[in-house]
Amino acid sequence: MSQGQDFRQGERREGWAVPLDAVAAFTQGASVSVAPERIEQELLSLWRRASERAQAQGAAFAVTRACQWNLIVHTHGETELLSAKQIIDMVTESVPCRVLFLHETEDLGDGALIGDDGVPLHASVEANFRESPSGRREIVAEEITIETPQLHSRRLPGLLRSLLLPDVPTALLVANPARDAEWLRPICGDADRFVFDSGKLSGFGELGKVAIVLEELYGTSLGSVERMDLGWLRLWPWRLLLSSLYDAPQSRAGLGRLREIVVRYTEGGEVSALLLAGWLMGRLHLVQTGTLASDGTAQLVPGAGSPVKGPVQLRLGLDPGGRGPTGLQEVALLQGESTLSAAVCPDGGGILLSSPFQPSRTQPMRGRPDAELWVAALGVGGRDPLMYEALRLGAALLLGDEIFREQQQPEVRW
Repeated sequence: MSQGQDFRQGERREGWAVPLDAVAAFTQGASVSVAPERIEQELLSLWRRASERAQAQGAAFAVTRACQWNLIVHTHGETELLSAKQIIDMVTESVPCRVLFLHETEDLGDGALIGDDGVPLHASVEANFRESPSGRREIVAEEITIETPQLHSRRLPGLLRSLLLPDVPTALLVANPARDAEWLRPICGDADRFVFDSGKLSGFGELGKVAIVLEELYGTSLGSVERMDLGWLRLWPWRLLLSSLYDAPQSRAGLGRLREIVVRYTEGGEVSALLLAGWLMGRLHLVQTGTLASDGTAQLVPGAGSPVKGPVQLRLGLDPGGRGPTGLQEVALLQGESTLSAAVCPDGGGILLSSPFQPSRTQPMRGRPDAELWVAALGVGGRDPLMYEALRLGAALLLGDEIFREQQQPEVRW
């Protein structure tokens, strides 16, 4: 078998069955099964032996162990785990991490190990590597996968803490915190950054549930924990293009006559519409006078410092035939007799920007790959107070602003 083979794209447990020694399996990206209580010892041994083998004449790989984050990733079901592992293979090429997968599985099989509280556990380790310019394989990071049908195991928090490297920050990535709030409570305090993905939520109500859970987990006693939403990062092109509509002085002057904001979204894009509406409300200092009505409308009034002079109607609506890659189809701001808008082109290949004060133009638009979003969430740009504001205001459209008024919000600037 070729020493340069890459097992990461193959069947997940392939490394346990092929006739390889543990070091060869590890350096080629295959999973190596280990006892949960010996994960750290086995990793140290594998790294040491891999380094010794790499120094041998003719070795096709190099060991360059690096780590910028502890990254805890929760997955549920085999499809979600395999997808996340493929993303991690790309993420760790630019952001080396010690990745700890917490995987909820339906069945561990007959060989499952039983924890001291009677909960089945299975653990495996594997290496992440990247190709050097010369074609040589550089092993840079490691993955630890802990599989269990019950993440409520009393053993799990202690096991996780023992596996966190002490000199780097920890990020916790959970797609839907509202669904997993119960088991999150004992481990959420170990995270320096909490990452979730509003783009995976369905329906308006899901954003409200997530906002409540985040306030419960991190709102007061753990207020220093950073929160980042991958769904918010997907909306970056929309925010940039909408801001560009106000490059002309006449556009900004017309804000005083703003009377309506329309956000049209595609199937499943309700949360994206709420986040974008929350961002616009925050930037224009608009205050809601009630919650979102069943027809998707809400009444807004100018707050302190707002350039708007009168009441504004917010209108959120579904476009059944929409093709927007981020869940949005069109955003329009009606100012007096003028309309400024950004809308997905009929062929879905770009965004058409329209304004009476600028020539119409089309900007390319593509959906950002998940790996790119994960890298951004782990970078300096992952600390975005505008996201806090948009999440709070978007959720308040559903729940009422009273639920958030006592929470101290971070200072937000343009």
